[in-house]
Amino acid sequence: MAPVAIRCGTLFDGTGAAPVTSAVVVVDRGRVTSVGSTVPPGAGIVDWSARFVMPGFVDCHSHVSITPGMGDQMGQLRQGPVPQALRATANLRKDLFAGTTTLRVMGEERFLDLEVRQAIESGVVPGPRLMCGTRQMSMTSAHGYASTAFDTVDDIRRGIGENFQRGANFVKIFTTGGVSSPGTTLTESIYPREAIRAAVEEAKRAGSYVASHAHGGPGLTLSVEEGVRTIEHAGLATDDDVKRMIDHDARLICTFAIFMHPDGIERGDGRNPAIMEKLSAARVVVNQRFPKHLASGVRFAVGTDAVHGAMAFELATLVRFGVSTHDALLAGTRWGAEAIHADEIGSIVPGKRADLIAIDGDPLRDITALERVTAVIKDGKQETP
Repeated sequence: MAPVAIRCGTLFDGTGAAPVTSAVVVVDRGRVTSVGSTVPPGAGIVDWSARFVMPGFVDCHSHVSITPGMGDQMGQLRQGPVPQALRATANLRKDLFAGTTTLRVMGEERFLDLEVRQAIESGVVPGPRLMCGTRQMSMTSAHGYASTAFDTVDDIRRGIGENFQRGANFVKIFTTGGVSSPGTTLTESIYPREAIRAAVEEAKRAGSYVASHAHGGPGLTLSVEEGVRTIEHAGLATDDDVKRMIDHDARLICTFAIFMHPDGIERGDGRNPAIMEKLSAARVVVNQRFPKHLASGVRFAVGTDAVHGAMAFELATLVRFGVSTHDALLAGTRWGAEAIHADEIGSIVPGKRADLIAIDGDPLRDITALERVTAVIKDGKQETP
């Protein structure tokens, strides 16, 4: 099969370098082979010369079978595999054609994400490349509990071992309550220190890492101190929490859409006064604190938390909080890849997977241009809606 040359109007390669005009990206066997200005003899042509071209988005925090606007997210996880799989198919198609080429799945029941990953890799359904956490570690009746509980240290060690044996890429643990569950708090730790430590130890044993759902308080503190790699949400994080994350090289995964997008928690569970009260309070704190957090030097990336197709919203919110458009694009691409240990993606350089998207407009001048993704290439293949 002949290589393909992609003519770019403006190329933002995700390395941190300034964008270049009239670049040519050459792709062969799913990989980038060169970035320059010439088309190799015999190469096929993809003409994106009127478009802004960048790496595909890396959504660091989502779920395949959850649609928050439907409400009762844990109830959705308890459903049978057929309605979950049908929802997942629609959700992931939406993600892909909005520009997400890699998506980290932060918890599914009955190993559903692993089955969906296989379907995508086999070409049965279209979707992003999936990095799967599969069954999430949470205690009975705590936030994040759907139908499988891991109450003790032994449960956690066993469950994590089973997850990796089935093909998980990382570990997801809940260490605080959440906004969408009325009977939990956002700061008290679900697990004691020794349980979080056990999760980190088992992940390291498998050559992987732990991602912790942690909004603030002891749950966040213990996660960082015990070596958790990524802190998800951190909605109530303090300045001291962020400094601790910097000191321990823990990455902050921002998830603005689930709190602020009209298709997030409010659409699904906003009629519940207890949930709406927590949501309103969390919005105030995030708006007040995150501009300072993001300017602190903490390393960050973003995730939609199942508000499918909303990466443009995530990056626009970063810009609203004071992040430059250049850094917002990095947060949605290379920084996300680095956060989730995905070395083969996130930038357009020779040797990496050929994941590219075309944008109508210039997001470096107007971040809302990211809402206009006109074409997607994943693994060197142009995806067709």
